[in-house]
Amino acid sequence: MIRGLYTSAAGAMVAEAMIDNVSNNLANSSTNGFKRTLLQIESQPQQELYRFQTDPGQNPLNRLPGVAAQDPVGPMGTGSDVYATPTNFEQGQIAMNGNTYSFALSGPGFFAVQDPATGQIQYTRDGSFMRAADGTLATVDGKTVLSAAGNPIPMPALGKIEVDTQGNVNVDGATTAQIGVFEFNNLQALQPQGSTGYTAAQNAGVHPATQTSVLQYSEEKSNGDVVKSIVDLINAERWFDANEKSIQTQDDATNQAIATVGRNS
Repeated sequence: MIRGLYTSAAGAMVAEAMIDNVSNNLANSSTNGFKRTLLQIESQPQQELYRFQTDPGQNPLNRLPGVAAQDPVGPMGTGSDVYATPTNFEQGQIAMNGNTYSFALSGPGFFAVQDPATGQIQYTRDGSFMRAADGTLATVDGKTVLSAAGNPIPMPALGKIEVDTQGNVNVDGATTAQIGVFEFNNLQALQPQGSTGYTAAQNAGVHPATQTSVLQYSEEKSNGDVVKSIVDLINAERWFDANEKSIQTQDDATNQAIATVGRNS
């Protein structure tokens, strides 16, 4: 029975992790550039059960010592656990918003931004930018948007700013910079930072984008599926409740067994 308690507890913990994951996806369903995370579950190793006993000797009348024997009963599962929470990088819906400093990416690329406080470079799909106080392109939380050469991108206060699909910034028809857009050979080497940011491990294989277009006056919506997330949340709660009831049932059975042994002894 104790084994069953651990198995049910493991199932409840997985259900709790699923609730946390789906809740985060739902909370960011209106966050531009957000990519939903998945929950991969694996079975814990099985245990082989055996029945151990002592068989009688060859001739019980001679009182020969018994022969130890074990018979296989079969495998027993020990529950499940969370294997990984990979990010789903599917393209989100692109919508026009008319903002000069808003950009969406059509394709697998990412913008590069730099935290001015730490110097850390991150990558994001959220192109809802603004003109910072120093006249450069920046994210709404103050990170500097980098050019293809890794420099800040000047955004003059005067002049018509147009950005083509290659990310070239044209002010009154003259090209002044190119917004940096990068792609990765290994998307699973990206580590989430906040809601829409990622840092790249050495094996990410970053390189200038070749399959991504920049769309000005646009924004990329979250790729989360609200209806599916709600259904998943309901299923996870039911899963948790089922494991909780299983724990309670096994606990009651254990108490009953202890009480019965106490009365019969």
